[in-house]
Amino acid sequence: MSRSPLTLLVLGLLGGCAGKLAVETDASPVRAQVGDDVVLKCQFSVAQPPVDLSQLVVQWFHRGGQLVEFDNVLSGSRPGATLSVEGLRSGNAALHLSKVTPESAGNYRCYVTYAPDVRIKQVVLHVEDPSKPPVEEPEAEAPHACAPDPDPLVLKKLDQVLSILQQISRKLEAAGAGAGGEA
Repeated sequence: MSRSPLTLLVLGLLGGCAGKLAVETDASPVRAQVGDDVVLKCQFSVAQPPVDLSQLVVQWFHRGGQLVEFDNVLSGSRPGATLSVEGLRSGNAALHLSKVTPESAGNYRCYVTYAPDVRIKQVVLHVEDPSKPPVEEPEAEAPHACAPDPDPLVLKKLDQVLSILQQISRKLEAAGAGAGGEA
């Protein structure tokens, strides 16, 4: 059963932030050249190992589109993008991209749900083409790399929702710390 990112966010809000799940990604940007095989790290840990795959949902998105998903079964919608079920058993939700192209550049989001906790991390991939002459101002290329984004308003709204969720998480953690001290 596939869950939308909005559903995962709502589940995370309803379940609170109990701290059962921690997620780490690569420092951005990850750099690659055209034709390279790339691994985008998304490492997670759960409070009580081993990982129970029936409680786990992992989704990777790029430019508003889902690349791969694990929700009891592994499914993918982009050729060349893979996720290892064996890796998931040990907390490795890395996205493997084969033979990247300039279109592979941009923001990648890793959604990890370990019921009821949800964590979302972002990794930026820069893809350089050595056959093209270097541009004098490489920073000027970044907006063009993301310009074909099919729905930039959705990504902007998602960033706003993530910011609000982080604020809520901090408040819940502060409230939990205060309640824990009184017990």
